[in-house]
Amino acid sequence: AEVESDILRRVRTLLRELDGHHPACQSDRGMLRWTLHKKIDQNPSNSSVLVRILVKELERAERGDFRHYIIPLLHTLMYTLIKAPCISDELCSRVYDFCKKLLTLPKPFCTIGLDYAMRLKMERTAPGTLYQRMVISEQSLKSDPYPYQEKIFIFADPELLSEAICNALVTDTEAAQVSQSPQACMCYVVIHAMQASLGEGCDVSGLKRSLQDMPTSDIEHWFRQVVAAVECAGHEASADRGQHAARLEEIYHAILSTLQAASLFPPGDASSGGLQGTPLPNPNISFHLWTEEDQLWKELVLFIRPLSQSCEPNCLSQDLDNFEIQDIISDCEYCEQTRFSVLSTDSGIERDLPAAAEEPFAPCSAETEQSRLHRKGGIKKKLSPLESVAFLQAGCNSAGAKSPAKSQKRVSVLPEPAAPLQRLHTARIVLLGDDRILGRLAQAYHSLR
Repeated sequence: AEVESDILRRVRTLLRELDGHHPACQSDRGMLRWTLHKKIDQNPSNSSVLVRILVKELERAERGDFRHYIIPLLHTLMYTLIKAPCISDELCSRVYDFCKKLLTLPKPFCTIGLDYAMRLKMERTAPGTLYQRMVISEQSLKSDPYPYQEKIFIFADPELLSEAICNALVTDTEAAQVSQSPQACMCYVVIHAMQASLGEGCDVSGLKRSLQDMPTSDIEHWFRQVVAAVECAGHEASADRGQHAARLEEIYHAILSTLQAASLFPPGDASSGGLQGTPLPNPNISFHLWTEEDQLWKELVLFIRPLSQSCEPNCLSQDLDNFEIQDIISDCEYCEQTRFSVLSTDSGIERDLPAAAEEPFAPCSAETEQSRLHRKGGIKKKLSPLESVAFLQAGCNSAGAKSPAKSQKRVSVLPEPAAPLQRLHTARIVLLGDDRILGRLAQAYHSLR
């Protein structure tokens, strides 16, 4: 009861900050939410208490005239739910039902509610899905079932920030990346998935020791097994939470068997020790001083197509050059035919046409008829790397796939609609500056569109 009252007091203080009635709302905005999360990190078993309190406050805000509470509280709730070691299905169902209620409200409430409802539906079937996807995308871990990547770009105005502040930010962002290895992030994903599905029955300490003593190849193997199991359960419409837990329990015992085989401790001597929190690694952040107009373009290009890959920026428009010059010449043959312009004087009524007009016309050849339905060949301009941003995503999604333009050029049947574009990369832009840097962002976004 004491813990619950303390958390409730912190949440109510957060609400007063949203109303502007708290002194911290002017200078330290966001610190109350940060300290609330740190409080839960000290005792992860209290995550369920915080989720329950936040749901009650959200339901109260939805019933009353406190809609400005909904989005901040919902973001806080989802972040808590993602980091929580284990949340009951009953509590997840309650959050899911609230998100569905938001669909009756105008934008942006219905949009955010729909997004979170879809995520919670997968989380209920396969606990740990949201944490796993966040770590994989933010750390750019190689995963075939979930190939998405995210990166945060911080662009600062050099005229407003001193050199000392910029150097400190660069040092902090680089240190955050060095302190966490891909192997450690894979271990975090495995441990969190096991604990989210098995709950109190998961021996977190033994699982950590077993993973720490494994070679990198074995860690990658079990990481792929866990990711495949979680993603498969999340995508199947008929998936059952119990079946998913049974599958992860098999992987869990297989991992622990390696520790027992090494005789590091006798089987059955390890105690679970209750729920333990799993760290959420810092996202991939890069810091930049916005000194060039096209700097944002360049960073996005390098993010989607790194120079270390075979598809370097100077090859981005390679697919555009796969058209033979003979195809262009053959297309231009139709342009050489003489065309005449005739002024029409008839009324457009069939009975008014002269008798000669009723004579059947000579049937057009199939080749001529097809030529009328297709765009004439043109000169293909070789684009620069920055102009080829529109082709970046398609090139990354279907590497090695040839352009269908040549094969469909002489076909009279309309081609099938292309598959929806898979957006595998997400760039989150953070700006440090005043209104001038917002204007530069708007200009860069306009040119990008």
